[in-house]
Amino acid sequence: MATSRIISISIVLDTICPWCFVGKRRIERAIALAKQRWPDFSATIDYMPYQLDSGMENGLDKGEVYQQKFGDRATAIFERLSAAGIEEGIAFKFGGKMSNTMDSHRLIDFARLQSSETENRAVESLMHRYFELEQDIGELHVLLDAAEDAGLDRQTTKAYLGSDDGIDAVKQKIKHAQRLGVSGVPFYIINDRYGISGAEAPETFVQAFEKAFRTDE
Repeated sequence: MATSRIISISIVLDTICPWCFVGKRRIERAIALAKQRWPDFSATIDYMPYQLDSGMENGLDKGEVYQQKFGDRATAIFERLSAAGIEEGIAFKFGGKMSNTMDSHRLIDFARLQSSETENRAVESLMHRYFELEQDIGELHVLLDAAEDAGLDRQTTKAYLGSDDGIDAVKQKIKHAQRLGVSGVPFYIINDRYGISGAEAPETFVQAFEKAFRTDE
């Protein structure tokens, strides 16, 4: 029997990646399933930043970006995402503006300084606002609203985002993920050992947890 059933999960994501939102919900369901299967199971999650387009400008029309990127495939992609979202309790919408995600990643890092739960709430709020409320998470007031959702002080967060603090740290973490071989998101690292690419089914994650337990025996 494994000496412990403690799992660490690093989730590599970009805040404008819709499958990262789906994957977040699926890994949460996987953790709930694992707790039902193994009463002594526990998991810690930390988020690693990634930018699908580090050179993206702010305030781009989301529909135009999707059309340029996906062309005639856009409608089918939206339908697939919407169906996956319904399964995970996500009401995807595809309008609004799209911006560079650096400041959203800085906010997540800032939230992490308070607690892992604060970090998780920040990620959830950012994705909810971007994907369901069609808000631009490159805009300062939206970032500050997400910070308040996470339990952070609005004025303190505003001062932080108004500075250059955290930019180099986020860039270094992105480079670290790339050195690990991450070339797309979402990507999950289990116990610093096993990698899973994509928003897999909860059962797939549970199988990875069990594999990690066996290795640690």
